[in-house]
Amino acid sequence: MKSDEIMDVALRRGFIYPSSEIYGGISGFYDYGHLGTLMRRKWENAWRKHYLGLNPNFFEIDATNIMPKNVFVGSGHLENFNDPLTECEKCHSRFRADHLVEEFLERSAEGMSAEEMTGLLKDSNIPCPKCGGHLLDVKMFNMMFELSVGATGESEVAYLRPETAQGAFLAFKRSFNTLRGKLPMGLAIIGRAYRNEISPRQGFYRLREFNQAELQIFFDPDTIEDHPDFDSIKDMKLRVFPLQNRSSNDVDDMTALDLHKNFGMPKFYI
Repeated sequence: MKSDEIMDVALRRGFIYPSSEIYGGISGFYDYGHLGTLMRRKWENAWRKHYLGLNPNFFEIDATNIMPKNVFVGSGHLENFNDPLTECEKCHSRFRADHLVEEFLERSAEGMSAEEMTGLLKDSNIPCPKCGGHLLDVKMFNMMFELSVGATGESEVAYLRPETAQGAFLAFKRSFNTLRGKLPMGLAIIGRAYRNEISPRQGFYRLREFNQAELQIFFDPDTIEDHPDFDSIKDMKLRVFPLQNRSSNDVDDMTALDLHKNFGMPKFYI
């Protein structure tokens, strides 16, 4: 079944539907219907059962969606959580410049600077996909939603979290102390994340508000080279995407032991 057919079934049967639909809505936002909510809860419970069951010292926590600016200064998101944006001079539609390069030129734009993508758009005469107009220079666009918290004049800049991981890192010290300093320690969060996507598309696959489930595992770096249970999984086949395969997009199959020997990946991490 194709993705558009899946979307059609999901809409007709009440799994999902566009948020605020009767007032026009905003692209990139969907609500869960009654079946969608039931399905999501079943998936969340299955996720909890599997990942929290990996170790008796793995626990679920819950963190706020809104966090102060300094969190994202420290994490690097304010500086680096960017997508390349280009705008049509004629119709003012906005697009991900890297997606246009990949779509029209069939080459990866990963790692390219804004200047390099601007040069490719101009040299290849890539037009606006909507009206055929001229595309302006590429600039980097930060994907976080900025908020103003507090009364006017005394407000503090904050952001909606772009991923759930920040909550686990911020909770590490208190959790480590309350769990008596035992490692490895896992902190799992299931919740909403928010990204101000330049051009949400592909229906439900690229959203501005979406659900994430993440498990952050904290461990002693001095013990990362070994794991007491590694022998039980050393022959397990894994699908791996090595860095050198980036241009070909080929996925390799190898055992956990091969991954350790050939790529030097620590046993604990595997």
